[in-house]
Amino acid sequence: MNNDELISVITNCKNGDQLTREQLIQHYRPYILNTASHICKRYISWSEEESSISLIAFNKAIDTFEQHSGRTFLNYAYLLIQRDLIDFYKREKSEQHLSITFVDSEQGNNMMDVEKSVDTYRRSLTSNELVDEIIDFDHALNEFKVSFEELEKHSPKHKDTRKKLYQLSDVFILDAECKHHFFLKKRLPVSLFCKKTGYSKKTLEKHRKYFISLILLKLNPQWVQLSAYIIDFQGKEEEL
Repeated sequence: MNNDELISVITNCKNGDQLTREQLIQHYRPYILNTASHICKRYISWSEEESSISLIAFNKAIDTFEQHSGRTFLNYAYLLIQRDLIDFYKREKSEQHLSITFVDSEQGNNMMDVEKSVDTYRRSLTSNELVDEIIDFDHALNEFKVSFEELEKHSPKHKDTRKKLYQLSDVFILDAECKHHFFLKKRLPVSLFCKKTGYSKKTLEKHRKYFISLILLKLNPQWVQLSAYIIDFQGKEEEL
């Protein structure tokens, strides 16, 4: 969805088109949850209060966005989500919430680094091109009963594991039989692939969702920004 299309949709929402509003929110659900997870510095699920706060903030952004304000809608939505989550943590006053570093005056020495990190993330995430890629990627994952929102929780913690799976995904996409089963049945042919490669079936099953995401990314080179943002050949990952 380009900027002109987005502005047109937002205008319709403001004019009372409830169906269009619901469709817009549904379209950007991966973006909303991903933004909340980044701000909170942990994986956020739809069952948590933070996700509800973020959803309400995004809805509020639709109503209050001004086209000629000098910022994009997604940038504006990010700021509202961030503000409302900060207000939530202020009310909670919980030491367990890492987001409190955004508002804790005693953390002044770290404030500049935090703001710089968030600004860099916000600029990349609020790029219309990247957001569209995330949404397309999420739709592709859904066919395999995986969602973009799950990936951070299911990503391997160890760099060596990520690197090994990255390398194995190259082997997988070059295997015509495995790839055929993958797309025909919309699931990962774990037994077949492990029989061919000798890789641990238990380990691959454990990281099945992450491995599926690697395969789809490599088979869709048009997702240039997303691929560069998530993985590289060293197995490094940016925070999602």
